[in-house]
Amino acid sequence: MRISAISDVHVKQPHDDADRLLTAFLTHHTVQSSDYIVLLGDIFDFMVGDHKRYLKDYSHLFQLIDALVKQEKKVLFYEGNHDVHLKALFKKKWPGGEIVPSQVPGVFAIDGKVYYFSHGDEHDVKNEAYHKYMAFIRTAPLRIVADKLMPYSLIHFIGERASQQSKKRGAYRFDENKERDKFRSGVVETTKGKFDFVLGGHSHVKEEYNLPGTHSFYINNGYALKSQSFILIENHKVSFPSLM
Repeated sequence: MRISAISDVHVKQPHDDADRLLTAFLTHHTVQSSDYIVLLGDIFDFMVGDHKRYLKDYSHLFQLIDALVKQEKKVLFYEGNHDVHLKALFKKKWPGGEIVPSQVPGVFAIDGKVYYFSHGDEHDVKNEAYHKYMAFIRTAPLRIVADKLMPYSLIHFIGERASQQSKKRGAYRFDENKERDKFRSGVVETTKGKFDFVLGGHSHVKEEYNLPGTHSFYINNGYALKSQSFILIENHKVSFPSLM
């Protein structure tokens, strides 16, 4: 049994460094031989709605994902806070529902263990402003606006501006040790040790943490361009293979 997972790649434009890293992940021999391939959100730095332009601009990535689907791999996609409202877009690529993006965590019993997959932002439990923002962003009216009312050019412009501002704020505010402690306590609060493995991202901090007094492990590959690695769980043993 083999699970390969990655989060927070933040592909900004076709064939940038993040795009090449995601390509390396999707074509990695270990990923190619995995039973589950799990994309844990913020794979793209800004992808919102069902605009066909995404399928054109990132056709090479969608083709690599489709190749895994055609090998009968279980490919799971969890939306992050940078890639949202993608169900209609994925339906255009996979009309048979082979991959259906999820905005909520997924729980799977795999080979005798229980796995919890999500983007991981729910573990930032005390960030009330963020959760109110995401609850608003994920509403049906906002999906309709993104799908039907906003042209791709405007969404692309908003995405570029948001990415620039987020990068500036992150460089100023980010404290890895504080983020690590915050997400460790958040995972304890949200999952309460009920799952054997909790896989997520969002924090941008690489992590393999045994929740105190439990058999539960929280796993995060961190910001992919920094960690240059992905999560591999083989027969319930965790490692972080390099993508360099």
